[in-house]
Amino acid sequence: MKNFLFWFTAIVITLSAVVYQRVTGPTNPKRVSFEFDGTSYKTKLTRSLETTVTLEEAKGDYLSLVKTSQMNIKISPLNENLELFVMFRIYPGTDTLTAAKVVKEADGYVVAFPSQPPAGKIEYKALFYNSVDNKVVFEDTVRMRFKSPVPAFVLIPHILLMFIGMLLSNYSGIIAFVNREKALRYAVYVMITIGVGGLILGPVVQKYAFGAYWTGWPFGEDLTDNKTLFIFIVWLTAWLLNRKKTRRILLVLAAFLTLLVYSIPHSTGGSEYDHETGEVVSGR
Repeated sequence: MKNFLFWFTAIVITLSAVVYQRVTGPTNPKRVSFEFDGTSYKTKLTRSLETTVTLEEAKGDYLSLVKTSQMNIKISPLNENLELFVMFRIYPGTDTLTAAKVVKEADGYVVAFPSQPPAGKIEYKALFYNSVDNKVVFEDTVRMRFKSPVPAFVLIPHILLMFIGMLLSNYSGIIAFVNREKALRYAVYVMITIGVGGLILGPVVQKYAFGAYWTGWPFGEDLTDNKTLFIFIVWLTAWLLNRKKTRRILLVLAAFLTLLVYSIPHSTGGSEYDHETGEVVSGR
C-alpha cells in the first residue's frame, strides 16, 4: 500500500509539471478568449511554426524563394461577421508591420507568413474585428519562432524519456526516506533516461530543428541544454556520494532540484536566428 502511495504521489507531481510546462512555455500556443456578438470565443495563437527555409538557403536571399509557412487559428462556431487581420515584422527589429495573407475557412483562419530561417522569429499582431462596422473586438501581440521539422521517431522518444526521467526522479526522492538502496537503484534509472533522452536525443532534436547539436555550456547559453546537463550532474553526484555512506538528503535534494529545473518553461533562453550575422545564437 505504501509503495502504491509513493508511485501515486510521484505521478501526480509529474503530471502537474507536464501541465505547467504546457501552459508556460514561450513556444507553446497562447490561449486567448474574447466576447463577440453575445458569444464567448476561445482560441490559441501559435508561438512555434515549422519553416520550409533551410539554414543553407538562409545564407542567401531566402525571401526571393517566396516560401511560406501557414498558421491555423481555430474558432468554432465561427461567426460570419467575425474577421481576422494579422500584421507582422521580423523580431528583434523595428521594421514597419506588414499585413499577412489571411484566408477564412469553416472552422477558423489560415494565416500565411514568409518562412523564416530555423530559429528565426517574428512578432505578429492579431486583430479580430466586426466586418459590419470594422470595430476591433480583440487584439494581441505574439512572438513566434520558426523551426525545421523534427522526425517523430526522434521527437517522441525524447519527450517520453524526459518525462519518464522526471517520474523516476520524483519516486526516487520520495522512496529515499524509507529505502535508500531502492532509491539508489532508481537514481541509476533517472540518469539513464535523462542521459539518453536529454543528452543524446536532445541534441539530435536540436540539430533537426535549429541546425546545431549542442548550444549549451561551454559552447552557448541555451537554458534547456544547460538545465539538462545540470540535472544529470546533480543525480550523478547524489548517487556517487551515497554509494559508501548514507546521505539520503542528497537524493531528496536531487529530486527537488530536478522538479525545480523542470519548472523552468521549456525553450526559455533558447535558440534565435541572428539576421545580421546569419547565425543561430542561444540564450535569448
